[in-house]
Amino acid sequence: MTATIRAARRADLSAIYDLLESAFPEATRSLFVAQTENDSTFRLRHGRVALVDGEVAAYVRIFARRMMVRGVPVAAGGIGSVTTAAAVRSGGLATALLRDAIEQMRREGMALSFLFTGIPGFYERVGFRIVREPQFTASRAEILAAATTPQFDMRPLADADAAQVARIYTRAVAGSTGAIARTRRTNADALHWLDESASFVACEPATGRVIGYLRSRCRAFGHQALEAETLPGYQAAVAELLAAVARRPCACGDVVVAQAPSDHQLATALQTLPSTTDTTDVEHPMMVRVISLSRLVEALLPGLRARAAGHPGPDFRLRLASPDGGGATIAARGRSVWLNHGRPDFSLDATSTLEALLGQRRASRAVRRRIDPAAARRLDALLPAAPLHFWNTDRI
Repeated sequence: MTATIRAARRADLSAIYDLLESAFPEATRSLFVAQTENDSTFRLRHGRVALVDGEVAAYVRIFARRMMVRGVPVAAGGIGSVTTAAAVRSGGLATALLRDAIEQMRREGMALSFLFTGIPGFYERVGFRIVREPQFTASRAEILAAATTPQFDMRPLADADAAQVARIYTRAVAGSTGAIARTRRTNADALHWLDESASFVACEPATGRVIGYLRSRCRAFGHQALEAETLPGYQAAVAELLAAVARRPCACGDVVVAQAPSDHQLATALQTLPSTTDTTDVEHPMMVRVISLSRLVEALLPGLRARAAGHPGPDFRLRLASPDGGGATIAARGRSVWLNHGRPDFSLDATSTLEALLGQRRASRAVRRRIDPAAARRLDALLPAAPLHFWNTDRI
């Protein structure tokens, strides 16, 4: 079919909301309005539309964000609100819009893109790959039974706590991979659509200082813990925050559900309970795609150089690949690392490149040829494993 693809215009918004409301009956129209008009990062050029016979027939939204990769904030674009009118589905419009969105993100200097979906195979066709984080399901009754003598004071999270919560979050995610760098404004924007129903802060009894928080909401599948962080040394407060959530009466059943970093205290607190289950095979996994490999590698070079200085070993050149067919070569020599155009000693394919840069897989196990053990140790020291640190509060 013949379609025109362009940036959204203000006059298109009503038709876009109609399309989204029809495609996602489980959500309300007000959600899509809030995600657009109450999001300070939204720009009309980030709404990509396909017109058929002059009418909006498909839509894709880019959510401009900054994602932490090994502690470095890089420009990233979330993909969401992907929809096509029922009458023109299977005509390739969504795929064409996704490719258009990828080019728009590249023009704007974004290094990565991410999304959440129940149909990963569709997005794999345009270069996205699943990046897994565990999901836990725990008994509300067991959370309460495991509660110990309180060390902290609990109270509902209030607007006045926003600045302290933002500081705790920023400190907690420093050095992480997957976390979204936030501002006070973007943190407040999300409150317009997250529908939080039970969020708490933990305070020091003597001073009243906020030392931790947990954000949560009711869902049909259980009570969803969206996010939890504490100041250093106060990780034990997470279990008390969980108990505060579990103690609150609500109609969402007897389970608490959370996606949490595998090495996080929230995961630890849930795993200690007898009947807790966990899985990385979630219904709507996170997917990530490299948009600009050169920008991503350049952002990571200072960290690579710092690790190379502490891990001398054999010299090598490693070729990294992008899903668009391009690539970049990094050279490790002596105690330094830099971009190089020489012939590589070994290489990674596009999927392994993404996994290695994000720290989701040991790079030495993914190279396309046999690698010397000493070189393998150095390569893995340059690109060490890094658990994904992403919270549901940043889903788009």
